[in-house]
Amino acid sequence: MSVLLIVIVALAVLNIVFVSLVILLRVVNGRRDKRLETRRSTWYPRLITLISDGSDLEDLRRQIDQGERRDVIVTAWNLSRRLRGVDRDRLRDFAGPLLDEITPDLEAHSAETRARTLQMVSCLGGDEYEPAIAARLDDPSQLVSLVAARALCQPNRARWIAEVLARLHRYASWSHALTSSMLANVGMDAAPHMRAFSADVRNPARDRAAVIRALELLRDAEAADIAAAQLTDDDPDLIAACLRLLAVVGRSEHAAAVRPFLADERFFVRAAAITVLGKLGGASDARMIAALDHGGSPWVAIRSAHALADLHATDELASMVGEGGLAADAAIETLYGGAA
Repeated sequence: MSVLLIVIVALAVLNIVFVSLVILLRVVNGRRDKRLETRRSTWYPRLITLISDGSDLEDLRRQIDQGERRDVIVTAWNLSRRLRGVDRDRLRDFAGPLLDEITPDLEAHSAETRARTLQMVSCLGGDEYEPAIAARLDDPSQLVSLVAARALCQPNRARWIAEVLARLHRYASWSHALTSSMLANVGMDAAPHMRAFSADVRNPARDRAAVIRALELLRDAEAADIAAAQLTDDDPDLIAACLRLLAVVGRSEHAAAVRPFLADERFFVRAAAITVLGKLGGASDARMIAALDHGGSPWVAIRSAHALADLHATDELASMVGEGGLAADAAIETLYGGAA
């Protein structure tokens, strides 16, 4: 009985301790939030004035108390994320000399703290902070590495694209679309590096597919030959990415490499090949597309109808109407609604 009583008392004490900790944390966080809001309400109007009237940067920095430097940086960061051009540059000129206050947090124990600090340094810091950002590409946390990659994938930071490409394997859990959009954001200055990466078969197929997609978004005509050469790979996602790029920037001589995929058993590869031949093919391709089985996949039926419209193959479109079902619906919508 005494043992049970001791256990009950111990559990009660633990509960009291946990409740006390929760209350303490709420009080501390509440005070911190109130402090930040008070300082934000003070500094937000000052920063808006700084942007609008061209007042002296150094004079405004001298008004910052040592204890509020971090909160001023956070306020400047929150404001700068909603700005572009000269207004953001003005805030960067103001906040840049203050960033030494937070750069030690790039080595913080918490991955979330490191990631948030990276965002602020990337937004408010100048070129001198780029090596520190690039160093976080190898951070133990995938989140921090990804934040660093996004920070470096900017048009004015194209020189870092090779460093980002070398770490793409770290972002395998991220979708192709997001990775490709991040890479394409750098612009055409990064295209030569991306072409070299996608042409190197030693790189993982998944990563090459994401880079090919980025080159498609950039409409990089010089990548067409690389995409055509990659069609011999076994990875279906890479093949589909190459076909989508060829549909945008391919040339008629690439059609021969695409035709075998009209018989591919994977519907998304077959649909992509149909789209390419609608752009690059000729009358014989129209006949092959019309002869396909369009009943198995709505995507194949829709892409076939659009491709035949692109090839001005009205007789073949009419034959699809005669098939009935999905093929007829797709052909009729294309004939009367216009090809997408």
